[in-house]
Amino acid sequence: MAGGDSFFLREKLKNVVSMGIQKVLIDMDSVPYIDSTGVGFLVSTHTSMTNDGGQLKLLKVKPKILEVFKIMNLLSVFEIFDDEEPAMKSFEIKKTVEPLPKKKKSTKAVKEVD
Repeated sequence: MAGGDSFFLREKLKNVVSMGIQKVLIDMDSVPYIDSTGVGFLVSTHTSMTNDGGQLKLLKVKPKILEVFKIMNLLSVFEIFDDEEPAMKSFEIKKTVEPLPKKKKSTKAVKEVD
């Protein structure tokens, strides 16, 4: 995935997101390589979708691209799958976030000064 490819994919994803679709699985099987533009696009799209409550996951990522992700410390950023069925099922698993405990209000009495 190089500059022009990432532009095409960016436009497609904008359309998908504008339709309200929040769960996206990108099949990378036909992507033999990725440049910095492609990596930047995937990271920024993943970040913006996650911030908006969506999910972006990758499928069938080639070993050369996995190596790029490893070098750039991105393997922990993306959920990457080899098979479509477990990838699709992973969208069904609800991830819950425990709310932070509420801070207790101070019970100290305030003395009025004349």
